[in-house]
Amino acid sequence: MRLRFVLALLAGMLLLGEKAMSQYRFLGNLTGIDFQKDGALLRCGDDLVRLTLLAPDLARITLAPEGRWHSGPDYAIARAEWPGATFTVAENATHVMLKTTALEIRILRSPCRLAFYDAGGNLLNQDEEAFGLGWEGKEVAVFKSLLAGERFYGLGEKTGGLDRRGSEWQMWNSDIPAYSDRTDPLYQSHPFFIGMRAGRGYGIFFNNTHRSFFNMGAGNHRVYSFRAEGGALDYFFFAGNTMKDIIRRYSELVGRMPLPPKWALGYQQCRWSYFPESEVRQLARTFREKKIPADVIYLDIHHMDGYRCFTFDAQRFPDPARLLADLRQQGFRVVTISDPGIKVDPGYAVYESGLQGDHFIKFPDGQPYIGDVWPGPSHFTNYTKPASRAWWGDLHKDFLDKGIAGFWNDMNEPAVWGREAPLLVEFDENGRKVSIKKIHNVFGHLMAQATYEGLLRLRPQERPFILTRAGFAGTQRWAASWTGDNVASFEHLEVAIRMCQSMSLSSIPFVGADVGGFAETPTTELFVRWMQVGAFTPFFRTHTHINSPDQEPWSFGEWAEEVNRKYIELRYRLLPYTYTAFHQAAVEGVPIMRPLFLEFPEEAETYQGHNHTTYLWGNDMLVAPVTRAGERIRKVYLPAGTWYDFWENKTYAGGNYIYVDAPVEKLPLFVRAGAVLPMGEVLQYVEEKPLTQIDLHVYPGAERTSVLYEDDGRSFEYADGMMSLTSFKVTTKAKNVTFSLAGRQGKYAPPARDYRIILHGQSNAPKLASLDAGKVAAADLSFEAGAGTVTVRLRDDGKAHTLRFDF
Repeated sequence: MRLRFVLALLAGMLLLGEKAMSQYRFLGNLTGIDFQKDGALLRCGDDLVRLTLLAPDLARITLAPEGRWHSGPDYAIARAEWPGATFTVAENATHVMLKTTALEIRILRSPCRLAFYDAGGNLLNQDEEAFGLGWEGKEVAVFKSLLAGERFYGLGEKTGGLDRRGSEWQMWNSDIPAYSDRTDPLYQSHPFFIGMRAGRGYGIFFNNTHRSFFNMGAGNHRVYSFRAEGGALDYFFFAGNTMKDIIRRYSELVGRMPLPPKWALGYQQCRWSYFPESEVRQLARTFREKKIPADVIYLDIHHMDGYRCFTFDAQRFPDPARLLADLRQQGFRVVTISDPGIKVDPGYAVYESGLQGDHFIKFPDGQPYIGDVWPGPSHFTNYTKPASRAWWGDLHKDFLDKGIAGFWNDMNEPAVWGREAPLLVEFDENGRKVSIKKIHNVFGHLMAQATYEGLLRLRPQERPFILTRAGFAGTQRWAASWTGDNVASFEHLEVAIRMCQSMSLSSIPFVGADVGGFAETPTTELFVRWMQVGAFTPFFRTHTHINSPDQEPWSFGEWAEEVNRKYIELRYRLLPYTYTAFHQAAVEGVPIMRPLFLEFPEEAETYQGHNHTTYLWGNDMLVAPVTRAGERIRKVYLPAGTWYDFWENKTYAGGNYIYVDAPVEKLPLFVRAGAVLPMGEVLQYVEEKPLTQIDLHVYPGAERTSVLYEDDGRSFEYADGMMSLTSFKVTTKAKNVTFSLAGRQGKYAPPARDYRIILHGQSNAPKLASLDAGKVAAADLSFEAGAGTVTVRLRDDGKAHTLRFDF
């Protein structure tokens, strides 16, 4: 009986699927082709496909059903002008081929379908021959062949495993508190993914802001697809030798994270909510008394007067300017929350000026839309309108003048009670009315843009700091992100690690999760484990919900406080290394937090799901968190090469699994042989004092080059050359190690300081240590047998030096 029911159900589903598919139209035969300077226009009867070669490794494919092209702003695109590519054309009876130095596109004539090959003639990706590009009414879709062994990565803020194959994912920014490991969609939409097969890869960015779906082979082994409920069928195809190449090029298209203010790399403390003023002062005082480093305190919605944005509650915060000045004296910056809902309240200045300036979204009959959220009935800003973005940006002036250092954009999916705004709501897009169906996914993106541009106008010499919950492809140009309202559970700790890596692969490098979990209450073990992970997450903030127990570093007893202090201090000691990784992300697009397969794509084990809670921090550190309650031994896969245990005088051969002790107070950390880790002293906040000494931890065993990036940490002068780069090289031979320090490059001169070069992994003192061919003075040389280190002190004069150790 049950079997007959299942068979009948499956038959019905197949019939429904065939009926739905029969309603799609697909490209017919290629009836003509017009070659152009930057590519080709394909004619398939009345339907057109524009194939644009933006660069040798980058193509854009755009469909015009019945010759109708879509128009409008490309909200995600940062770079519109490209050099193009020289290409050759070859034709035969079945195909037309366009070939650059990096990519070959083969166009099947009957029916018109596209296939993409690398320069060596290896297939990367192809349209499914029966389907390809299709549309039904306003819906557009692309159907691709699902190739054997193909894996998919990216798609931004998604739960589940890093490999997206076998599931369908939706892009529709959604406020889902206390989500699970199977919840989809969430707060951000990133319609970009990377396909990998047999060591070769490609990327696809679907340039469409409407609700979209990515079926990456769910329920079948024949096709994968991406489709949208409206808008253009417009996608970019990236061919790269490595996954890093693809991410670099994608980040060039949608924009890269600008360097944040350096203080934003410090520890940040938040809860819903710290109030009144006396509680905030006590919080700051406790951090300093306990000598736990911290840079940022957040004020959630209870700082406002009746949840009115850009106001302070006069009873809870009677003199905010004085409070902020006092906190700044203690080394704290304050970040306030900003929700997009503007309270409908005659007499409230923001509401009145918004109405007067016509800055709110409306129904088609011209009535401003009202949605219920924290303040009650509220209007929402029309961020697609440049004048309205400028209005919103200027609203931040009073808070900046009072001393607020950054802004936290929340509830900007946009979230309203009942979850969704009516799809009737319209925006003004350059004088044209457009539906929220198009703008919903970029609402938070545009709010972040308006905030960033406003802060830049109001404080042009200071780097803005903005944190956003909602976002889209390219939001990294304006804001950092966090993964929303997570849960205090070990499952969510693991989810957070994977989600941050997925966001990083999608060019959102400045990302983190609420340490300890937002909803519910963490155990001591969980909080300590999560604090360890937070210290190795780009955005490092603790946050919890209203009426929850305290969730500060000292809230779980003296033992936990000591461990938490240790890892927060380590975060600050590693700032020279971490800030260099941030610079790499800003300049190259390579993320700070990296899956193992991004750095070691040739190793099959790095793609295994059980290794996706192990990741690289910058170029040379490997982090292997414990994500199971009660676990005290961690099985770790170390990629090829030699690896040093960060905590002990011990090395491991890579390409293997190892087992390491992992008591609750220990985060397994490893350093790649050949690396140089620049580390500073413990600071109570990032700008507490200039570093008078930088420790250069040298890990011999391979030949590698490392760098140290520096600037003032505040301004944009680095863009004009007011920065410095110092490179280090380690060369290891049988009986000697050579450490080379290149001369400092750039206009920025750091304050006077010393270097301590600390050579790891040594069982004996060197027979000879020479600096620039002269012997190192005995007073500047030391050996610690227990730690296995040799230390040499050297004045940093900005010049090149060579230090050689003979054993």
